[in-house]
Amino acid sequence: MSDISIPGVSSKYNTSKLINDLVEVERIRLTNMEEDVSALEETKTTWRQVNRNLGNLQRSAKSLYGFENPFSEKTAASSDERILTASATRTAPFDEYSITVKQIATSDRFLTPSLDRSFRVESGNYTFHIGDEIVTLRYRGGTIDDFANRLSTKGEGLIKATTVRDTPDTQVLMIEAVPTGASNRLVFDDEAITLGLQTGMMREARSSEETISLNNVIENPKTVSGTDAPVESINLIEDGLLVKPQSSLVLPFDKTVIPEEGMVLEYRYRTVDYDENQLTPAQPPGPLWPDVPAGRFQGIEITGTSNAIDIPDGAAWAPPERVEDWNVLNVESSNGTFSLPPLSSSEGFKLVQVNANQLPADITAILLDNRNTHRGIEIADIRLFDPNRQGNLEPANPIGNAGDALIEFRGIEARRPTNSINDLVDGLTINLKRASSDPVDLSITPDTETAKEGIIKFVYNYNQLLTRILVLTSDNSGVIDELEYLSDDERKNLEDQLGSLRGDISLNQMKNRLKTIISNPYPTRAGADLSLLAQIGVSTNASSGNSGGALNFSKLRGYLEIDEEKLDGFMESEIDAVKDLFGKDTSGDLIINSGVAQAIDQYLTPYTQTGGFVSNRISRIDGQIDSTKDDISDYEKHLEDYEADLKRQYGTMEATLNQLESSSRGLDNFNRQQNNGG
Repeated sequence: MSDISIPGVSSKYNTSKLINDLVEVERIRLTNMEEDVSALEETKTTWRQVNRNLGNLQRSAKSLYGFENPFSEKTAASSDERILTASATRTAPFDEYSITVKQIATSDRFLTPSLDRSFRVESGNYTFHIGDEIVTLRYRGGTIDDFANRLSTKGEGLIKATTVRDTPDTQVLMIEAVPTGASNRLVFDDEAITLGLQTGMMREARSSEETISLNNVIENPKTVSGTDAPVESINLIEDGLLVKPQSSLVLPFDKTVIPEEGMVLEYRYRTVDYDENQLTPAQPPGPLWPDVPAGRFQGIEITGTSNAIDIPDGAAWAPPERVEDWNVLNVESSNGTFSLPPLSSSEGFKLVQVNANQLPADITAILLDNRNTHRGIEIADIRLFDPNRQGNLEPANPIGNAGDALIEFRGIEARRPTNSINDLVDGLTINLKRASSDPVDLSITPDTETAKEGIIKFVYNYNQLLTRILVLTSDNSGVIDELEYLSDDERKNLEDQLGSLRGDISLNQMKNRLKTIISNPYPTRAGADLSLLAQIGVSTNASSGNSGGALNFSKLRGYLEIDEEKLDGFMESEIDAVKDLFGKDTSGDLIINSGVAQAIDQYLTPYTQTGGFVSNRISRIDGQIDSTKDDISDYEKHLEDYEADLKRQYGTMEATLNQLESSSRGLDNFNRQQNNGG
């Protein structure tokens, strides 16, 4: 039975091994092609890394001279960041400002007295007005904590409610408006009024509004000295009452008023400037004499004489010596007079609010004493009132009142509803922190740190590209050993690529060209004092760092280094010239055509652009990979056919051999039978 052989299944001739050996020999070409694909893939990866390094360098170079270059960035420095901070964009002018924060913008904040922790809010529609906005919470009833959470969620960005346990058994509820500014008053409506009264957050109003009637003032005008005010010195116009230069006026309340806590004295004013022509008095007319007619007397004609007389020239009118005085307003009290805030020049009306704690215990009148010779003062809408009053209600325990921010900016008062002010100076945003009587100095200067970071990034990307080129074009492992900052993975990656493109002339040409660009001089506004990167502390620095006269070969490979002390000095004193060094318009056509960064960007563009050198190189490699893969696919089919053909041929051969063996055995048997029979 051991001699039985089935072709294609088992073979005593070991044809399967013969076939496999022949196929493996034929497969060598396939293996070579697969290795070629792997090598091409590695080369493609290498060029992609080169392209990434080129792109990083080009982008960092472009950022140093393009429209958004860091040399145009600016920073704002505050002399006291506890009072205000600021930020500046590139559109802000270089300047210094003095700012006094008289008050910051605030919002209404109302607090309840202590409430039992079991206090429940009834169901209903709770409506709150915040300026022009309305928040209505349809509440089904629940605990005070639940109400506060739901109200804060419903009115997010407009109203906020919080509860605080002031004792283990009680809590207080605070409701506050989120937006700041005098126009964003918090007003209760619908069931919110009931809740306010129930919790003691609101109460019946105790104070009333007191005003000064300008019409009543004009009927019997008095100066601050008590005399009758000349009619021509004042003028009641549509917007208010104008008090002309070198005039005064008493503006009395109908009765003595008491500024209670929370009340505000409010008025509006503006200034009216006069020129010399408006101040020059009219020339008085001369005496008028009747004409004397001609007549006849006893035949004699008698003519009248001229009525003209010679009037001696009067002395030329001289304008008064100019007087400038901004301390114009005072309040009159039973205890004397008290100064109100000084005015400032303003063509439009300015609103002034003075809190009750800055006023005397009682007020009888406002005194306007305009000693200015060339300026009139117009005042309007004088009133003493409680801004928190809501109809017949007022907050019982306000811990904050809605108010505008008030600052003095270069001697000019500015009022804003928020503590972030971005419309005083183009490109400057001021953030108010707290009020202070001390002025804060604010300076806008070049953002040297951002510019320095841009230069450091440029140097880093230049060195990264140079490292890549040196590794790819050299067999010297010392190039990698010199790089002490490499991680293990980065080091292995470079070791795998060492010398992989050493025959590529283009990379060596690129390296040499980049070194030339870096070392070339470029025109700047500083002239010869600043025309090289080395002058600002950016150089190869090949001679430094030697020990005992031994040459440091890593410094000869062209890596850039930065002398930060030298760079900082130029950034502080010559930042515009440093900007020119990286990119400058020398022809006046508003196109940057000179500078280190511009030259590198221009040189690298043919390498990095779509359809450029590296892109085409990668495309050619992709073509080679695709072609080789097609060859592999075809050859794999060839191997399949080749193996099948071998199996068929060896199967036929085995069958023939088996037949021959069978015939041979038959003949042998026949011969033995013949011999035995004979």
